[in-house]
Amino acid sequence: MKDQFIFFCVNIGNENLLKEEIKAFCPELTLSYSRKGFLTFKNKGIKFDFNTISQLEITFATRTGICLGKGKPEDLKETILDTLEEVNLSLDDCVIHNYSINSNYAFDAETDFDITVNEYSAEGKLVLNIISLGEKEVWFGLHRVSKGITRYPNAHVELKIPDSSPSVAYIKLAQTIELYALKFTSRDSWIDFGCSPGGSSSYLLSKGSKVWGVDTANVDQAILSHKNFKFIKSSVQNLSQEDLPDCEIHWVHADLNLNPNQSIKEVLRLCKKYNNSLKGIIFTVQVVKLENIKLIEEFEDIFYDWGFATTISRQVPGHKKEYVLIGQRRTKR
Repeated sequence: MKDQFIFFCVNIGNENLLKEEIKAFCPELTLSYSRKGFLTFKNKGIKFDFNTISQLEITFATRTGICLGKGKPEDLKETILDTLEEVNLSLDDCVIHNYSINSNYAFDAETDFDITVNEYSAEGKLVLNIISLGEKEVWFGLHRVSKGITRYPNAHVELKIPDSSPSVAYIKLAQTIELYALKFTSRDSWIDFGCSPGGSSSYLLSKGSKVWGVDTANVDQAILSHKNFKFIKSSVQNLSQEDLPDCEIHWVHADLNLNPNQSIKEVLRLCKKYNNSLKGIIFTVQVVKLENIKLIEEFEDIFYDWGFATTISRQVPGHKKEYVLIGQRRTKR
């Protein structure tokens, strides 16, 4: 039986975070190859197939799949077709995602294969990833789209920060909501913990939501003057439930410069006020030190215990030394 290798794409600069996560939760995977933004690991444990690979949920990977090999652009088409045939597949069985990492070069899959590439991939689809690391190095592998797996090439959805947005927090929240198809309407109200200077609140306001922002630092004047925004100037540690709005709150966003143990504890304490109306929470976990990575599952368990039916921990392209923990409750009928 051939050795199996798993590929991971990661935000450039966070390779060590992914390695630490693999070490903590997947010791059967051993590092085989590493470049900026792209790593492969040899699987010494139970082999994945093209369906079960979606069960390998790695927080710091923007894409995970079964690595099938690499080649040079001039003979890549033949290499890919031959390899697919070896695993009883053809190009017709796959959606193609073609992208580059840390390189201006991208293999022209659309021309070579005469097929549309980089389409939004629906659940259940098998995706052929063609990943260019340079003009002479192109890797390829497969992943299956399932619940919790992003539908865009390497989780990169094209979004722009409006000139009016005061910070990059806008794009981080926008990416999270778009990539994980989080459903909210303009009738939903939000509390935005750690809202300064207003980037995340700016995104929510642009969607028509009412937002209560909480922070000790100042907020951009354009946000403060918005009719749907109210500002509570306080730290979460000093905030009581009585200080929060008495209306229904449907969603909470939190991005705090605190130790994650403390920030999770404080935010969930305050969320109890909205136990009957809260639909979900989008919580940014700061990776203060590498040891925090071992707490990924522990933090998810805290969310489960609070009452969230589903949780997911992922890094989106806009993140640095951080990741988002999403908790959602079952929709009431």
